[in-house]
Amino acid sequence: MNDDPQDKRPKGWLSRHHKQGVRPWRKTRLSFLRWRGNVMANPHAARLYRIVVGAVGTLIVLIGLLLVPLPGPGWLIVIIGLFVISSEFHWAQRILRFVRVHVERWTHWIMAQPLWVRWTVGAVTAAFVAVVVWAVFKIIGIPDWVPELEVLRYLDLQ
Repeated sequence: MNDDPQDKRPKGWLSRHHKQGVRPWRKTRLSFLRWRGNVMANPHAARLYRIVVGAVGTLIVLIGLLLVPLPGPGWLIVIIGLFVISSEFHWAQRILRFVRVHVERWTHWIMAQPLWVRWTVGAVTAAFVAVVVWAVFKIIGIPDWVPELEVLRYLDLQ
């Protein structure tokens, strides 16, 4: 077992796979990859599969883009849609790489700034979200499930 001089593992070494057994998700993933290989072997099924993946991913991206100005995970939904699309299309992989690099740059830049800059960026972001929520309520009105409050009447949102 350990006769190879290039092998740096100690004698009696066992991988995590050998110690704990096969991870539960591994069988599912391998089954999916086998199924996908069978689908890709048939050109018509492969084309249909790519169309379905592209359509589902595009729908997720569009829903995410609609949710971007609202408070919530709009950009996260867009990125999830890009992940779906990138499983079949190289251009989406390039977009995801671009997004990842720029999000990491932004994160490193903002974390390198003084605390007052970070708080200012957070306050501006919160103010932008508040204005968007106010504008949405001004345009579409207050939903019926929101209890009527004096504050809402005062703001003339109804």
